[in-house]
Amino acid sequence: MSGPTAVSAEKDRLAAAVREVAAVRGRGRRRSVTVATGLLVAAVAVLGLSLSVGDMVMPIGKVVDTLLGGGDGGSRFVVLELRLPRALLAVCVGAAFGLSGGVFQSVLRNPLASPDLIGISAGASAVAVTAALLFQVSGLALSAGALAGSIAAGAAIYLLAWRQGVAGQRLVLVGIGVGMGLSSVVWYVMARSDVTDAQEAFRWLAGSLNGRSWNQFWPMAGALALLVPLTALAAHALRPLQLGDDAAAGLGTKVETGRLALLGCATALAGVATAAAGPVGFVAFVAAPIARRLVPGRGAAL
Repeated sequence: MSGPTAVSAEKDRLAAAVREVAAVRGRGRRRSVTVATGLLVAAVAVLGLSLSVGDMVMPIGKVVDTLLGGGDGGSRFVVLELRLPRALLAVCVGAAFGLSGGVFQSVLRNPLASPDLIGISAGASAVAVTAALLFQVSGLALSAGALAGSIAAGAAIYLLAWRQGVAGQRLVLVGIGVGMGLSSVVWYVMARSDVTDAQEAFRWLAGSLNGRSWNQFWPMAGALALLVPLTALAAHALRPLQLGDDAAAGLGTKVETGRLALLGCATALAGVATAAAGPVGFVAFVAAPIARRLVPGRGAAL
């Protein structure tokens, strides 16, 4: 094949390869948009149902009318003061736990690495239960204690797992050990407490939105408004890290800095969610695998 003809054929092959890559990326983006839209519609539908169903059942039309400023005093109190803050808080808590689990599992490359299994939630529980049962702390102070406990547990796990860097398997094992130790603190404090107080603590440990109001929603919404953009910014280092430390470093990624930023965001997300609703189990654990199944080939599918 002559020189000009060979060059033309090579250009055609490159153009075809570029078109194929663009088509694959386009299909991935379209699937992501379709899945996200479907999940958003489902979430809005369930949120509307949660505003309608309860001890006082309301037609959807009456709920919508109340949300738009109509309705009588009783409807406004039930929808706007009792049900709406709990429903919105549930969405925020689910989003925070889901993002946290997705980041942990992707950074550490381990499907078991969720905050409720590697000690983050246990840190929040240990501080919250101790503060509530021994010092009678409640309300926002209790939530702040839970957040501080989760951050302290995350920092302790990271430092204990540090050996010229942090390997995913080592951090998971250290986290499980720290979590078991903190869980023993929780059960010891409960065993030494009054039965009635211990029952209240156990209810918090199960995770619940009961009794939550706008006082819990607004701090949670503010925390998400800060943490979600920070997580998205830190997630730029996620794909290189999933290739391994050596490959990520070869691509110019600051491995430990990127990993620390991602783990810090994930810990804070789990902490604020636990502070708002208690250590709700398995949301962070299963959200990421479901997301990756719905949007295959999109990495962590955050």
